[in-house]
Amino acid sequence: MTPLRLIVLCLALGIAALSAAALERLRAEGGLARGMIGDTPVTVYGDGTSGLTVLVAHGFAGSRQMMEAISLTLARAGHRVVAFDYLGHGRHAGLLSPDVTRITGTTQDLVDQTLALAPDGPVALVGHSMATDVAIRAAAALEDVRGVAVISMYSEAVTPRFPQRLLIVSGAQEGRLRAVALEAGRQVAPMQEGETVAQGDIARRVVVAPLVGHVGVLWSGTTSAEIAAWLGAEAAPVRTGPWIAALLGALVLAFWPLAGFLPQAAPQSTPGLRQAIGAAIAGALAAGAAGLSGLPMLGLAGFGGLALAMVAFGLVALIILQPGDPRRGWGAGAALLVWGLVFALALDRYGAAFVPTGPRLDLMQWLLAPAMLFALADRALVAGRGTLARAALRVPLLGALLGVMVMEAGTMGLLFTVLPVLVLFWAVYGSMARWVEARAGWGAPALGLGVILAWSIAASTPLFAAP
Repeated sequence: MTPLRLIVLCLALGIAALSAAALERLRAEGGLARGMIGDTPVTVYGDGTSGLTVLVAHGFAGSRQMMEAISLTLARAGHRVVAFDYLGHGRHAGLLSPDVTRITGTTQDLVDQTLALAPDGPVALVGHSMATDVAIRAAAALEDVRGVAVISMYSEAVTPRFPQRLLIVSGAQEGRLRAVALEAGRQVAPMQEGETVAQGDIARRVVVAPLVGHVGVLWSGTTSAEIAAWLGAEAAPVRTGPWIAALLGALVLAFWPLAGFLPQAAPQSTPGLRQAIGAAIAGALAAGAAGLSGLPMLGLAGFGGLALAMVAFGLVALIILQPGDPRRGWGAGAALLVWGLVFALALDRYGAAFVPTGPRLDLMQWLLAPAMLFALADRALVAGRGTLARAALRVPLLGALLGVMVMEAGTMGLLFTVLPVLVLFWAVYGSMARWVEARAGWGAPALGLGVILAWSIAASTPLFAAP
């Protein structure tokens, strides 16, 4: 190992250890305890000295881990906080209803689930994105609601008289939702962002968290502090976001010097760019055609169609590319798999649900073979190319999958979060794969990447029952 690699490794591991220790300290201060209420997985924070219970609900494709900065801040303010996983999300073994177009369908199921968690006595509700509408509708069915705080709100249930006390927080980059928030606030009285208006027993406040968007708003100190103040007890915000970013970034960076331990193999030739472009387009068309089947898998909407799309892309792309024998350096691929799962476990503990459990574990097993074939073709397509070329060669597939999800909205469209997962997968694990590829050839990372891709999709995609 060169001195530079040794320095980078020590620095990265030091940052990772420091970040993990800081996060563990913040969680210990919050007094969290995991458990179940009925069939809903929950994390309970705080000692409840204020006498108020706060239900904290995540958005679509989210989980209770993503709400932890807010939950810890509210626990610091003296509240008893119950964060939970919705049906089809996180560790919940239940499935979402595919009846997403009617309020009496999927939305009502989530409202009922929220109400089942509400205790006797005073309660407040906090929700993000999808959960904003759910939290507002649930508040209408509860008797002693002390406040509702919603983040990135969209809901048709807000009226000039309901909810009585409503805080709306938006990220600075959420232009459309900021306009929706102001419209809701101005139902009570003329106002601007950052102001509170009241009329009798009705109060509204609209706030913007600086610099952040639809996801980053959850880790903004402004968001946590505003919610704590709205619920009656000011508290310094718990800032887990920078520590999470430092931990995950350090784990990625640490793999660069670790990859230097892998045996150096002889260079492999790669297909020309024109051939690769043809393979990318033809593979995308094949994936789109296969995905239009919209087939279920294991009683889950759309996953059969997704598996067929991955297989179709892999077969067509490999036939056109004819990249040669990939069967070398698979030990290096196993090293990538091990470190990739370390990253996944860290993300699951501190950032977002990222471990397949229950029906997700079965789904992962069924996705393994299609994902490995897909990963093999993907590596053959982009190996040895620059960043811009790699990105451009993946655009046709993303476009084809997006088209399928639009045309088959009731099945494949329910899996739309697979697209950002793919992009993040390429950004994080693709970077690690390039370091393995430089040592052991294009086929070496494919084994590990296939397993991690099946893991990632199964762990993070909301699960809908097949129509």
